[in-house]
Amino acid sequence: MEGKQQSLPVDQVELDRDNPRIRRFLEDYEGELTDDRIALALDVAADTGEEGGGATSPEKLRNSILANKGIMQPIIVNRVSDGRLVCIEGNTRLWIYREFHRESVEGDWSTIPAIVHDGLDGFEVDAIRLQAHLVGPRAWDAYSKAKYQWELHYKHMMPLDRLVDLCGGDRRDVQRSINAYADMENHFRKLHEPGEPYDTQRFSGFVELQSNKVKTAILKAGFTLDDFANWIKDERIKGLAGVRQLPRVLSDKKARETFVKKGVKAALDVLEKPEVDSTLRDASVGQLARVLTEKIEGLPWVEIQRLRADPDDDMLRYLIDAQEALTTFLAELDK
Repeated sequence: MEGKQQSLPVDQVELDRDNPRIRRFLEDYEGELTDDRIALALDVAADTGEEGGGATSPEKLRNSILANKGIMQPIIVNRVSDGRLVCIEGNTRLWIYREFHRESVEGDWSTIPAIVHDGLDGFEVDAIRLQAHLVGPRAWDAYSKAKYQWELHYKHMMPLDRLVDLCGGDRRDVQRSINAYADMENHFRKLHEPGEPYDTQRFSGFVELQSNKVKTAILKAGFTLDDFANWIKDERIKGLAGVRQLPRVLSDKKARETFVKKGVKAALDVLEKPEVDSTLRDASVGQLARVLTEKIEGLPWVEIQRLRADPDDDMLRYLIDAQEALTTFLAELDK
C-alpha cells in the first residue's frame, strides 16, 4: 500500500465515521452523527483542564501542534470510489486543524499534510488502523523522555518555556521530569558497577522525590539523597506510595529505625496496624475478594474525590498493598 503525500484542504476531508472509537460512541448515543458528536467520541471536545491527563491527551496534542505550527506526521486519507476523502488515521489532528481554521488561530490551518491512498478496501483500511493503534510506534518511557528533555535544556540550551511548548504539557511537569532525571543520574547511577543493569523503571521514585515534603523529610531526618538512591536500589522503597509515605516514616524514631532495617512496609506497620476483627480474619480469601469488590463498586463519588485529593490516605496504601499481593499471587497461578 503506497500513498502520495499531499496537502489537503481541511474542509474537504471527512472525519472517519467507521473509526472504532466513534462506533463505540454510537452504542450509547442516539441521533444524527454530526461532526460535533464525532469530536466528543474522539474526546477532542471534552474538558481537558483536569490535571493528570495522559501524554497524548487532546489538550497536549493541541498545544504541541500550535507550538510546532503544524503536525510532523501526516494524517492518512482514503479516496473512496465516489471521490470523497476519508481520514482513516489522524482524525484528532484533523479536527484540531479544523478548529484552529474555524477560530482563525494565527497560522495557516486551511490545509493539512496527508498521505492519500486511492480506493483502499476494508482489509487494507483495517491494517492501517491496527498498525497505528495496536502495533504502531511505541511511546518513549518516562526516563527516556526526561533524559531527552534534560539534554535539550542543558546541553542544547533550549529555553524551558520553548521546551514546555513543544512537549505540549505544563512547566511544572517538565521541570519536575528534568530534575528527577538529574537526581537519578547524580545519586543512583554511581551505585552500579560497570556492566550492572541500570533499572530505569526506578525513575518514577525520583519523580516522586521532587515533592518538597519528601526531600525535606529526608534531609531533616539526617539522611541524604545518596541514602534515598540506596533505598530505591535495595528496594526498601517499592512503588510511588512508598516514597510518599517517607515524611510519616522518617518523622517517627521507631518507624525510622524499622524502615532502615526492613523497609517502608514494615515501618508503616509500626506507625499504624489497623485493627481487624476475628470475623474478617476467619473469612476466606474468596469471601474477602467478593466483599472488597462490592465495597469498591459501591463507593460514593464524594469518597473517590476525597481520595483523589489525599493520595497519602491510609485506605489507598492498604489498597495498593492488596493490589501488589494480588498481582504476585495471580502471576504465580499463571506459571
